Amino acid sequence: MSAPGASGATGVPSVPSASSAMSGSTRTTLVAGVLVGLSAATALVDLVVASSLLRTAGPLLALTGAVLLVVGVRDETGLGRVSAVASTGVVLLFVPDVVDQALSSTWSDLATSASPGALTLGTALSVLRLVAVGLAVAAAVVVVRRRLLEPWARRALVAVVVAAAFFALMPLIPSSTLGLIVIVTRLYLLPPVLSLLLGVALVLHGRGGRVRSRVGRGLEA
Repeated sequence: MSAPGASGATGVPSVPSASSAMSGSTRTTLVAGVLVGLSAATALVDLVVASSLLRTAGPLLALTGAVLLVVGVRDETGLGRVSAVASTGVVLLFVPDVVDQALSSTWSDLATSASPGALTLGTALSVLRLVAVGLAVAAAVVVVRRRLLEPWARRALVAVVVAAAFFALMPLIPSSTLGLIVIVTRLYLLPPVLSLLLGVALVLHGRGGRVRSRVGRGLEA
């Protein structure tokens, strides 16, 4: 019997691999990462220029990237072929923002007229966001436990989900102080910044060896 940590009959300790079920789907993770990164970039720019076009385009880009990550690009393995729970949670993570933007004009009209429908719509959107975040948390757990993505992508996804959960639960906490803390410390920058990191991690997904090789050659030169 091999000793614990040994590999086969050689007794050589095994080296943990950074590969994952999605490591070979480099086109898929590249396209998904670019779209998620663009979405984060538009959100950051929107904080400066306050453009309704950017505010609408950002969530759509992120949702499109998540869908492509699930279905795969050019017959590559998508997350949907690996885990239904993970793929559902990843897609639903970005759905509430799209719905918010789609109903923004309706929400504004109802709020202005003090219609009872404003409370109903607001409650429905809050419930949708909580359900989506709950499934996203389950997806992150599955991705981490089954190592469906490479390490940096896993960490970035977990960070994005944690930030989404924090902001989804924040309205349920009856404290104006918490909202003031978010504004003063600029915590509202966390979601787009973390999404940008997730986009970069997906772009580099499956390319770690080549990147390290090129950097090493560059340093040697």
